[in-house]
Order: sequence, then C-alpha cells, then structure tokens
Amino acid sequence: MFLLDSSPIAWLNRPYFDLGPFNGGPIHLYGIEFSYRNLISNTPITDTPLTFGVQVKLPYSFRESLLRETGMTQYQVDNPLQLANELQTERWSKLCDYLTHYQNLQLITKYRVINLLSSLCLHPTVLQYVPEMSSSEIGSDPALAALALCRAISSLLLHQDYGTLDNLEELENIANHAPSGTQVRFSAALQLVVQYAKTFRNLEGAEFWRAIATKEIENLKPSLDDFGYRLLTSIYYRAVAFVPLLHGDKDKVIQEMELCQSYAESLTCENEVQEIVANENRNTMLESRTKEALWLRDLDLAEERSRRLAQMNSLDPRYHVELGEILIKQGKIEEAAKVYRSATKLGPPGTPIAWFMAGQCYQALGELGMACDCYLASLKIDPEAICAVEQLTNVAPSLGNSALVNWSKLRLIELQEQKQRMSAKPKRSYISEASSESETTAQAMTI
Repeated sequence: MFLLDSSPIAWLNRPYFDLGPFNGGPIHLYGIEFSYRNLISNTPITDTPLTFGVQVKLPYSFRESLLRETGMTQYQVDNPLQLANELQTERWSKLCDYLTHYQNLQLITKYRVINLLSSLCLHPTVLQYVPEMSSSEIGSDPALAALALCRAISSLLLHQDYGTLDNLEELENIANHAPSGTQVRFSAALQLVVQYAKTFRNLEGAEFWRAIATKEIENLKPSLDDFGYRLLTSIYYRAVAFVPLLHGDKDKVIQEMELCQSYAESLTCENEVQEIVANENRNTMLESRTKEALWLRDLDLAEERSRRLAQMNSLDPRYHVELGEILIKQGKIEEAAKVYRSATKLGPPGTPIAWFMAGQCYQALGELGMACDCYLASLKIDPEAICAVEQLTNVAPSLGNSALVNWSKLRLIELQEQKQRMSAKPKRSYISEASSESETTAQAMTI
C-alpha cells in the first residue's frame, strides 16, 4: 500500500484523497479548499446560494486517473462514507457527518455539501444525493435551483462522450425556470451557449441561449458588487464569443474576446478568495485567447500566450501539453519534447497524452529508443491507447527488439478488433478521449 507522502503527485493532490493538507498547486485544488471552507463557515443564508469560487470542474475520470497513476487504490470509493475509518482525516470525517445527516440539512447546507462533492470529482455521488427536479421545484427556490445546476453539471461531466442534445434537458429546464435575476439561471443559460456551440456546433441553439444569457446578466447587475459584475461579464464574453466564431466573423470574435480580457484584467480584489478567483479567470481567458490565436492561424501569438500560461501555472500539466502542441506546429520539436516530459511529472489530466506526444517528438528527432520508452510509459497508464501501440509497431523493428515487435503487432490486432466491436458512440474515458485528440496532433506533425 502506497502512502500519500510517498509520491509528489499524491502529496500535491492530497485533498482529492482525504481532504488532507492543502499544499497549493493547480487552481482546481483551490476549488476543493474553498468548497470545504464554505461548507463549515457560518456565513448567513442569502437569496442565492452561489458564491464566486473556482470555476473549473474536472470529470470523474480525472479522479480515476489520479488513483491509478499514484497507486492509491485504497482511496477508490463510490461514496465518501465508504472510505475506511483509518484513512479518514478530521475534515473527511466532517464531510461524512454531513452526508449521514444530509436529508435533515437546510437547503443552503445541502448545496455546500454537494458543491464539495463536485469539487472532489465525486459526480456519481452528486447524482445519488440530488434527484432530478421538476420545473416547479426549480422555480420555487434559488437553493433548489442551485442544487439542480450542480446535478446537471455533474451529469454532463459523467457523460461527455454521449453527444446528444438529450443531455442538455436538465440545463434547459434550469435556464427556463430558475428564478430570474439569479446566478443559477444566468450560469445555466451561458453553459447552454457553450454546449450548443462547442459540442454540437448548433448556431441556432447558441444564438437563442446567448439572448437569454444577455438578458439575465442585466437582470443580475443590480444585485452584484463591482467585482462580481466584472467577473461575470468577463465570463459572459468568453462564452458568447462562440457565436461569432460559428459565423466565421473574425472581427467580432476578437472584439468580444478583448472585452473578456478587459473585464478580467480590471478586477480589483479585496481578499484572498477574490485574488484566486480573479487569477483563475485570467488563466481561462488567456487559454481561450490562445485558442483564438490558433483559430486565426497566428502561431506566434498563440505561442506567446501559451508560454505565459505555462509559466504562470507551472504545476498544471494541461498548459504544458497545450504549449507542446503549439511548439510542434512551430516546428520546435526538441523544445516540445522537453515541455511534454515536464508535463509527465505533474500527473493527470493528460499524462498518457504527454508521454505519447513526447514519443512522437523523439521519433521525429530520430531518437527511437527514447520514443519507444515514451510509448511504453503511455501504455502503462492507458493500456488501450491504440495510437501508442501503432507507433510501437513502427519503432520496434528498428530497435531490433523481436519480442516487442511480436507483442505490439499482437496487441494492435486485439485493440483493432475491440474497436470494431464498440458501438458508434462508445463510452470513453477522459484519457482515451484526450488521446484521440493527440492522435490528430501527431498526424499533423508529418513525421
């Protein structure tokens, strides 16, 4: 049994395992800390339970990857109550106390419990405790609407690979029936803009929900302080910029993203929480502006923005992987290899992708032994990564390793047959889904 302090990745991500000591790290870890503090705080109940916290919510498969990569399988539970007593910290035990008495809690406290579960990537547990609600229930109380929104987001994060509009029914119910002038209704409408535009490329749906979100942010304005209004307006412009993007209107995309950046950079913070929230929003804004530059085919600008992100978030592997992809497009293969290798040391999300892409870089540089090691490291984490096996079948013969040649050919046949048996829309893991994206990048390298 591995101990939490025996691995730097486990140590850094310890809150996911037992709500143990917060040691800094990527922004999503702050989300857990803030959610826990909010749960145990004595702040009064207001007309809306939403507070300004960390926006990012990672899928359940991130938690699965973290447990698998660190070997901490003793922390694999479907419900916090299932964790062995000897593994529970005081804070984890407190969460369990809330869950034991969940049905008797006030609505605002239920929301805070569920928000913490969501921050911990325990999305199946969220669905277990929060039933799907009727439109009348959602419209009757902002706290019930907030719980419904938590459930809808967790449901999306559990079913990202089920690309049907049916997945949006819960969000649409909230956006249509939550009390007007609440962050819940605004957030649901804005999420629908993104889903219709980004996931389904459905311009009509994106434009419809953009109009609703525009109306709701005006309804919200009187209840917001300066920080809250500027933050939500920045988030608003980042989301609705998908509409002109679908139209192919470059000038409008740039205009709305500049407004997003302007509001993000104008935030004046009065406390630690606001500083973290503002910092995360700036990161997300800069990430979106990096993708905007790629869409505009301005690789130099994309590289500049991506470098800033990776430097500002040195412990977040996502930004290193994104920088590596841009460096490849720039033909800076040797530097890209170093960036990908740095990402492999930071843990999920995307560790097998980082290993695979490092292998692609070394293969392009003619360092076939290093490439082989990287592909094998990728497969150790994601045994079903067919792209890594395909590359091994190309590399192994040149290394004179007959055993590896025979194994990789056999394994490739197995994975190809398995792929043929899968349904048209299979359920995929976060890793496998991201690995498919890395295959596209690899093909673009023309090795």
